[in-house]
Amino acid sequence: MSGGQQWTIDSIAHALPHSELRATFMREASFTDVHRLPDILQRWVDFIERVEAERPRVEELQAYYRDHGQLPPEHENESAEGAALYRQWKTRTEHQGAA
Repeated sequence: MSGGQQWTIDSIAHALPHSELRATFMREASFTDVHRLPDILQRWVDFIERVEAERPRVEELQAYYRDHGQLPPEHENESAEGAALYRQWKTRTEHQGAA
């Protein structure tokens, strides 16, 4: 599947950052025809690798937002849709932290 890590269904599920993603992955892995399963698993591995590759940039943006109360100037022209998605994410992560 991927160059560095040996992936299993369990390791893919544990690498997913949110319970909703894990549930979606498990549904897809459980109900997909066995002949299509390698493609489904590879799609999830690719997703995890993209998320992990972006993690440092996201953490920098989170730290900047925490320190300044807003995103850096280069993000001022983000779309309204992107801003709405960010607010949804922020609300969800705040609720997870309180739980």
